[in-house]
Amino acid sequence: MSKIQFHPPPPIPMKPDPREATPQTVGRYRILNEVGRGATAFVYKAYDPQLDRFLAIKVLRQELALDDDYRQAFVKEARLAAQLTHPGIVTIYDVGIADDKPYIGMELLEGATLEQILKTQGKLNLRTVLAMSIQLSRALEYAHRQGVVHRDIKPGNIVVLKDKKTVKLTDFGIAQLDDNLSKVGKRSDKVVGTPEYMAPEQVLGHPIDSRSDLYSLGVLIYRILMGLPPFVSDDLGQLFKQIIKNKPPRIYIAEEKVQDDLQDLIRKILQKQPNKRFQSAAEVTAEMRMIQNKLGQKKKADNQEYLSLRFRWTATMAGVVFVAMCIGLATVYFMQYKALSGITFDYGRSVARMIAYISSEPVLLEDQIGLSALIKETSSNEQLKSVAIMNNENIILSSTSSELVGTSFVSPENRDLKHTLDNISIFQRELENEEVLFDIEMPILYGEKTLGHLYLSFSADSMYGASKTTLVTMLIVMMITLFVVFVITLVLARRTSKDYQRVTQALNKVAVGRVDARLISDRNDEAAQLFAAFNRLASFLESRLQTRDKVKTHTIKHATVKKGQSQPESQVAETVELDIVSHSENK
Repeated sequence: MSKIQFHPPPPIPMKPDPREATPQTVGRYRILNEVGRGATAFVYKAYDPQLDRFLAIKVLRQELALDDDYRQAFVKEARLAAQLTHPGIVTIYDVGIADDKPYIGMELLEGATLEQILKTQGKLNLRTVLAMSIQLSRALEYAHRQGVVHRDIKPGNIVVLKDKKTVKLTDFGIAQLDDNLSKVGKRSDKVVGTPEYMAPEQVLGHPIDSRSDLYSLGVLIYRILMGLPPFVSDDLGQLFKQIIKNKPPRIYIAEEKVQDDLQDLIRKILQKQPNKRFQSAAEVTAEMRMIQNKLGQKKKADNQEYLSLRFRWTATMAGVVFVAMCIGLATVYFMQYKALSGITFDYGRSVARMIAYISSEPVLLEDQIGLSALIKETSSNEQLKSVAIMNNENIILSSTSSELVGTSFVSPENRDLKHTLDNISIFQRELENEEVLFDIEMPILYGEKTLGHLYLSFSADSMYGASKTTLVTMLIVMMITLFVVFVITLVLARRTSKDYQRVTQALNKVAVGRVDARLISDRNDEAAQLFAAFNRLASFLESRLQTRDKVKTHTIKHATVKKGQSQPESQVAETVELDIVSHSENK
């Protein structure tokens, strides 16, 4: 049903009814706005503060609510419909009376009625019609088992949800309400049901049962396939005459493969006499599923919704392994990064402490030569990018950049504080060439006296290089693992898929009378049990057919002897054999 397009017609402006203004509340429900009105009731969008949800409230019209019989029957039938719980039937949450007006609180459906869709699209394609009709027939099957007959199946009482796949029946019990009241002299002027969708027994005023709903469903199927109901007339009397006497016009569809099957379906479901129609909605569902399956056989391989078992299992297993390995890879990478960061920070602090300790005496003695020698020696460390020694006035006493000596020290910009411990601060910054550096700043102490402070910058390339190597290695391992899992799962899934195909082919043979089909297997697993179960079924069917053939042969021989025919025994045997072959072919 994916091809349904929602283009609802613009809402028809409704003149406000001064006698029935939109209420602020109905019972405990807060009314938000009016969403529709009909001959018997108004429908509002409402909010339930007690359960914190939005819903639809249907309130009986004022002139009907004043009728005690109608009001009581409305509540009774609504409560009967509220007992229906099915995915294809609108859910009724509450039934009650507020301000002397009966109301029904029901599920708020987001979508468009089938009537609105048909007004814009005219008719729908066969696949959509079958999918929709199967849902409706299953909903009717459930309702009929509960003893509830809808009595007013029509496009206006069917809502297609926004997912464009789900349809729901609404207004259960309302038509029954009008019918019950007409029997006691109430509402006798109202036609029970929608004329074009009424069954012949409805038109004639005869008793109505579940088969009347099936007739209306047949009219609905015809309508959404052909664009018009089978019987149409502006004159109500002429319309009823057609419904009672005329045969429905032939349907025309592009799918020739199922045209005869669909025609047979419409012919049977629209029979004038209820006992000649399908006797239950389950039969209708089965017939439509058969047509749906037959329609899908031609393009089964090209059907995008059809996925091979091998693909499903392989994709699922590969996906699970991929997700698990990604989680593992992220965890390992994070833990390794954390560990390497700690090692790097410890290394930087150790080097900084050593330089600060060695430089403390030259700073105290203002030994510029000693400081220069220290800086020169530390410059041999390839990881150290820059070192600067400052006094308490923040004047650089010695640095790997000689032009900075004698100037005030200025800390680099755009850096983040990563760690602080024992007056040692570690910062991280990134250069324009994407090189990452760690900056360390700490005081230079001589005993407990602060003589100045030290700035040291070193590269983090080794740490990030180790992390990247680990990441690449794990990615390679993950890809190898995924490939192995993919291949193994594909092999196992292909074997299972072949088992299903064998059973399917064997069942198809039985379906055309080949009850001698067997599945041979030396395996000892669930597939072997399935094969054995099929073999037992085929053996049983074969024995039953053989018994029928023996009885038939005995009957023919007995009839031949009784009539005194002198047909040779060989000729009798040949006749029986030909008859059995004919029987098998018919089967």
